[in-house]
Amino acid sequence: MIQRIITGIIFTLAILAFVVPGYFFKFSLIALTVLVAVMAAYEVSNALREKDLRHVRLLLFIGSAFSVIPVALYPFVSSPYTAFTVYGLAVLMYSMIVVILPQLTHSSDGKIADGIAIAGASLYVSFPLSCANITVLFLRDGWLFFALGLFSPWISDVFAYFTGVLIGRHKIVPHISPKKTWEGCIGGMIGCAAIVAAVFSLLIYPRFETRLPFPAFLTASILVGILLSVVSQFGDWTASSIKRWAGIKDFGTLLPGHGGVMDRFDSAFFSLPLAFAFGLILI
Repeated sequence: MIQRIITGIIFTLAILAFVVPGYFFKFSLIALTVLVAVMAAYEVSNALREKDLRHVRLLLFIGSAFSVIPVALYPFVSSPYTAFTVYGLAVLMYSMIVVILPQLTHSSDGKIADGIAIAGASLYVSFPLSCANITVLFLRDGWLFFALGLFSPWISDVFAYFTGVLIGRHKIVPHISPKKTWEGCIGGMIGCAAIVAAVFSLLIYPRFETRLPFPAFLTASILVGILLSVVSQFGDWTASSIKRWAGIKDFGTLLPGHGGVMDRFDSAFFSLPLAFAFGLILI
């Protein structure tokens, strides 16, 4: 437990070293997403290699690199919709190639499943990080929405953990994540909703022109917090399912007591796109 706490503190400080300067210098956040993309591609490819997938590391690194397409477009376009469309078309074409490639190079029909797994893993890594990059570069006050998507899962996780420890009794998905309880899940939603509502009310509402009266905006903020908590917990269960399928305990060993980088960002990979969507609604 002590090791886990120490690692958590160091990890949090390292993330803040990118996020805090990112308020003034956008490319500090881009550097963080690129670093996460590299580490995530490495760790997820290691998991897929446990299933004897061929060329998975190279193909997954290429697929993950699509997350920087919005960065490359930044000097030339100003619309987040354009950046997202170009990314979507590029990753769709790549996925089609990856799925059909095993069929062209191997005689076994079963190899198409390998291509689907690699294409899915590429999307799993690149999609949330491309959303994060578009949020930072193309949305008004993108830093706020980036921070919202990044930190809300960890806020939810803290509240869920302590609620589960104190009163957790009823398991949610014991075959995937044995320690998760309904009580912890609800505690995570309440805690995340409270923090997000406070952030929206104090930082976002005064900065955006909205037709909603404050009580309605506050209610919407609470719902946003609940949704962020829910999707982040789905992100955690998704990662747990992948690890069980691959027969591994953690994605890596870089963070003692926590696992790998993906073990800390699995929930954020689901909340970052949702935060991006909220930012689009408000611009």
